[in-house]
Amino acid sequence: GTLRGGGRGGACSDAWMDEEDDDEPTSGIAQDGASKKKKPKKKKKKGKDNHEATGEAGAAGAGAPPMGALGQPLAPIAEEEWVDISDVVNLAAEGMFLGEMLESPQFRLYDAMSAIEIMDPKMDSGFNSGADMTLDRAEAEDVVSRSLTHEQMITVWDHLLMYYLLWLDGHTIVQTIFSCLYLQDPQRYVATMPIFGAFVDAFLVACRAARSAVLRANIFDDEDFLPNLFGVDLDACCAFSTKTSEVFESLTRHRKALAKEGGKSGTSPASRAARRMEWMGDYMMALAALSREGGIDDKARAAARRHIEACQRVVEQLRAEAENGGAAADDCAGALRCFDASLNRKLLVPGPPRTVEPIKDRAAVLKRLTSHLSELLLSVDVHQLPLAKVLDGAITCKGEPEPNVLPRSIVHSSLTDRSGHLRWLLLDSLEACLFPADALTHCKKAAEAFLAHCESVFSHTLRLANASRARRFRRLAHYFADFNALQHEAWQLDEELKRTFASNLHYHRPCWVWVMEQCLNAMISKLFLGFDLDLYDEAEFHMIYWYIDYLFGLRIYNSNELCHAKEQMVASSGNKKKPSAARQQEKGAASRGQRPRNPPPFLLHLEATQATVRGLFRLLAFCQRHDLTSAPRAASAGLAQRFVLRFRSLEHFRLPHLPSFKDFELSSASALAPVEGRAVLDAAKASLTDAAALLERISSSKVQEDEAGRISEETTALKRVVVANQLAVAELSRMLDSGKMQKVVATTSDHPYLVTVLPPSRQ
Repeated sequence: GTLRGGGRGGACSDAWMDEEDDDEPTSGIAQDGASKKKKPKKKKKKGKDNHEATGEAGAAGAGAPPMGALGQPLAPIAEEEWVDISDVVNLAAEGMFLGEMLESPQFRLYDAMSAIEIMDPKMDSGFNSGADMTLDRAEAEDVVSRSLTHEQMITVWDHLLMYYLLWLDGHTIVQTIFSCLYLQDPQRYVATMPIFGAFVDAFLVACRAARSAVLRANIFDDEDFLPNLFGVDLDACCAFSTKTSEVFESLTRHRKALAKEGGKSGTSPASRAARRMEWMGDYMMALAALSREGGIDDKARAAARRHIEACQRVVEQLRAEAENGGAAADDCAGALRCFDASLNRKLLVPGPPRTVEPIKDRAAVLKRLTSHLSELLLSVDVHQLPLAKVLDGAITCKGEPEPNVLPRSIVHSSLTDRSGHLRWLLLDSLEACLFPADALTHCKKAAEAFLAHCESVFSHTLRLANASRARRFRRLAHYFADFNALQHEAWQLDEELKRTFASNLHYHRPCWVWVMEQCLNAMISKLFLGFDLDLYDEAEFHMIYWYIDYLFGLRIYNSNELCHAKEQMVASSGNKKKPSAARQQEKGAASRGQRPRNPPPFLLHLEATQATVRGLFRLLAFCQRHDLTSAPRAASAGLAQRFVLRFRSLEHFRLPHLPSFKDFELSSASALAPVEGRAVLDAAKASLTDAAALLERISSSKVQEDEAGRISEETTALKRVVVANQLAVAELSRMLDSGKMQKVVATTSDHPYLVTVLPPSRQ
């Protein structure tokens, strides 16, 4: 039909006239009441009008042009060829200013944003759709075969495992795993090859177990995992069986036959195929144990640990095989033709086609597989970790790529499936702050109310700890108000504990310090996550470190008090005849913030980190004031606004002193004057020297076995930062003496969130 005319003279379609006539009497009934009825002759009149309109149009003659929106004749449409109007559009664009746009009542901004460029291969999903793969075409072109050699099977299996890792990284299942044509109909293409079918069945069982574990934990976001199967029946997809026991039995039988066929050399195609089938069987059984619906018991944990360790041994063999040139990817490149995601394009949402680039580096795939297995192994025993380690990321290693959604989901399920485990974690952490064990008996009402509130807050915090880093950074801002309310309850509970236990209370504010420690740790984690996510400009590095220095100071002050109180408690238990006056004097000394005689390694590490952060603040402030960084001037001029943006969410928790931008300016003002430049560098050098001395004390101190590895790893990374920045301070001092200042670069190459300043000689 033509466009709607401005008057009755325009030619209108019958459908439009029907809608107009149907709307008018309906509105009349609504206004005049239910008593009015539609006249029977209305339709006859409408039909008459239609005939009259048709007659008028016919009387106008066959050559009369159609009428436009303003009653003007429309230009005839040339069907022979398309007309290029680019010059007209460019001329119109020249007369427009920045911020202006063209629109019409029928084409607004929403329509422009939803439009696609027709025939553009990146925008038009229907462009060249005839080139999409189909199963019939795959058979005709011998893309799929019902008889593969061992080398070809190995090539396809390795590619399947690579796509499995990409699926767990958040890509769609139809563009990764089910881009393999053999999985479109395993009973048709795979069942004719028993060895291939046994591997595929085990692979699909592992996929189902992984998806079940992720869905049960329900901690994933859109960028983490896409649970949509896009019409693929994953539960029914198999070559022979979907039962785990039957699949494992078949896989073991074929693996042994291949191992016997390959002999003892270990380099034959049969031996290499048997090695991959062994890995697949152990991995399938490990996921089956870790994704049980009723929770993971000790027997399942032991089985999962055994199978994961077996997988790790096989991966080491695969790495040695790849280093020795055992892979035959070049000879079997034709086997990879069976991976074609265009087959499933029709299953995706209409829009620009999104391709998933495969990982072509075999060493990179094995490295990711090794990390994945290590994370799964850590998730097996996560229930034994304390609260602080769980909240800090039980399986996340600082500086390493973030674990995919599967091990994080298993960690969350392990912590939440066990009834009462969260309360046990909270009580264990509180007792570390000298919370009386019998407080639940003598102060039951107040203690139970406080613990109930803690469980409510920390159940969400545990969920957040297993979310992605980006989501954790954004959502942490909403928890500080809850911590603030918890802090008030903790203060009231401490007062009741003082009245109840009197002199038998070893520390005068256990609950308040505990809540403060949890919140300060969350604040520091949020600020440090900005470095992991690369959210900060170089111009604000020193501002972030300045604020973190203050937060570390609060943690160290509270930890000093607490550790001193623990030492006094141990001393008093060894000498029970000590006069009460002496005990009161020791408690008074502890309340004044005295340091313990033998600080534990974690306290020394806190002090070393604070000294490093303070040295970086001074060093970066010097570089910023002398314009030695490549930060844009707009970022430097907008520090006041950035201060509000970075730290506004932290103000929801009441700190002893709320740092302001004016405090920050006063702290960094000394670096502004040229006369004070030397003093600032000397102060940075002194802070870094203190950090180095504390790190040496940590290395020589006795550390418990369960935290020795973590402390040693963090100390080593911190040492690299301290030494590198000490060299930077020395070179900047020489440049200051010579009067020739050159640009420096701040990078996180040595540590995930502590930068290293690189002078020109080290860039």
